[in-house]
Amino acid sequence: KLEEYGFALADASQAVEVDPKYAKAYYRRATCYLQIAKPQLAVADFKKVISLEPKNEIVKSQLTATQKLVRKIEFEKAIEMEEEKSPVERCLEIIAEGSTNSSA
Repeated sequence: KLEEYGFALADASQAVEVDPKYAKAYYRRATCYLQIAKPQLAVADFKKVISLEPKNEIVKSQLTATQKLVRKIEFEKAIEMEEEKSPVERCLEIIAEGSTNSSA
C-alpha cells in the first residue's frame, strides 16, 4: 500500500512541476504525505493550496488538524527526549561514579 502512495506522490509532484498553480496536485500530495506519516510536509502543501484557493474551507480545516497532529508528535518526541538521558549526561554520570569510586 505504501508503494501506491509513493506512485501517487511522484505523480502529484510531477504535476506540481508542470503547473505550479495546480492546487489539486498540492492537495493530493499533501494527502499522500499524511498517509506515509509525513505530516510536516503535508502542512506545507496544504498552505500552498490555501495560497492558491484562499476560500477553500475544507483545506483550511485539514491544515488546522494536520498542524495539531504535528504539534502532538513534536510534544511526544520532547517527552521521550526528557525521559532519555543524553549521551553527555550519561558520560558525566560515569565520570562522577568513577571519581567517587577512586577516592574510596
